[in-house]
Amino acid sequence: MAFGPLVSLLVIRLASAELWGQFVNVMLIVQLGVHIVAWGNKEYLLRAFSLKPSQLSREWQISLFTRSILLVGLCLLIGILFPPAQVPAIILWALGLVLTQTHEVLILYRKDFIFAALVEAVGLVVLVTCVLWLGQNLSLNHLLLLFAATTLVKGLSFLIRFRKDTLPRTGSGVNLGGSFEIHYFTWAFTFFLLGFSGMLNSRIDLYTVNYFLPKSEVGHYQVFSNFMIYVQSISAFILMPFAKNVYRLQYNTISKISVRLFLFGLAILLPSLVAIHLILTYLYQFSLPTIFFIAGGLSILPIYFYLPIIYALYKRDLQTTVLKINIFGIGGSLILNIILLPRLGMVGAVITIAVMKWLALGIYLACGRTIRTRDASAVSELSPTSGSG
Repeated sequence: MAFGPLVSLLVIRLASAELWGQFVNVMLIVQLGVHIVAWGNKEYLLRAFSLKPSQLSREWQISLFTRSILLVGLCLLIGILFPPAQVPAIILWALGLVLTQTHEVLILYRKDFIFAALVEAVGLVVLVTCVLWLGQNLSLNHLLLLFAATTLVKGLSFLIRFRKDTLPRTGSGVNLGGSFEIHYFTWAFTFFLLGFSGMLNSRIDLYTVNYFLPKSEVGHYQVFSNFMIYVQSISAFILMPFAKNVYRLQYNTISKISVRLFLFGLAILLPSLVAIHLILTYLYQFSLPTIFFIAGGLSILPIYFYLPIIYALYKRDLQTTVLKINIFGIGGSLILNIILLPRLGMVGAVITIAVMKWLALGIYLACGRTIRTRDASAVSELSPTSGSG
C-alpha cells in the first residue's frame, strides 16, 4: 500500500496526467466488477473457517465455484464496454484480481503476510521497471497489459502457495469437495452489502469526478484522494489489532477511545497535509489550491472518531445501522457532487466528502447515545433495588 502511488507518479511524470486518468477510468470499472464478483467472500469465509476449520477446502471451493458465474458475467460486460483491442488484457487483469482477492482470506487466516508482501514487492518492481523502460512511449494498452500480467502472476503465486489448503490431494487425486451452491449468495449477502456500500461510499467521489471532469483532472484527483485515504487508513491500522478487545468493552470506554483516536488524528493531520502538498508539488509536479487541503483535512478527522463506534454497533449486531449510514453517504455524496462538480470542479468533490463525513459523525454520535442509554438501563435493571433486604 505504501508504494502504490509510485506507479501513478511514474506515469504522470513520464507520460501525462491524462494517460493516468484514462487508466483510472478503466480501473474503476474493473475494480467495481471484481468487488461484485467477490460477493463478501473474505469476511464470510473467515467466519466459516473459524467455525468449521476441518471443511476449509470445501467452503473455499463452494465460494469460488459459485462466484464464477459472476466472473463470466463480468467478462461479458468487459467485452461490451471496451474496444476489442483492449478486451483481452482487461479480462486477464480482472481474472488476476479475482484470483488474488480469492486468496486474501487465506493470507489472513494463515497469517502469511511475509509471503504476500514479497509477492506484492516483486510485482511492483517488475511493473516499475517496465514503466521506466517504456518511458515516453507508454500508452494505455501498455499499462493494461502490464497490470494484467503482474496481477495474474500474483494470483497464480497465491494459488500455488495455498494449494494444500484449497485443492488438497488425496489418493485418487485433487479433492474437489466443493460445488456450485446457489444459496451461497444468500449466506454471504450481508457481508457483500456491507463491503460494497462501504466501497461505494469511499469512492463515489472518484466515480463522479471521472464522469464530469477531463481525464487530466481525473488523474490529479485520484492521486490526491488516494493520499487522503492513506491518512484515514492509519485509524484502522491502529484500532484493528485491538478489535477483539473493543468488542468486550462498554460504550463509555469505547467513547473514550474515540476521543483519544480523534486527538491522535488531529495531531498527525497538519504534518500529513504538509507532506502530501510537498509530494504533489515536487514529485508529481502539480499543485492544488489551499482549499483542497483544508477540505481534505476536514474529511479525514471524523473517521478517527466514529471508527470505534462502528465496532460498538457491530458488537450489538447493528450492522444494518452501518449499512444505512453508508447508503445515506452514497446518496448524499452523489447529489452534492452532481450539484457542485460542474460549478466548482475537483474542489466540489473534496467539499462534498468533508460535508458527508461530518454528517455521518453526527449520526454515529446519535447512535452512540442510544447505546449508552441502553447500557445504563441494563445496569440499573441488574442493580439491587434500593432498600430491599
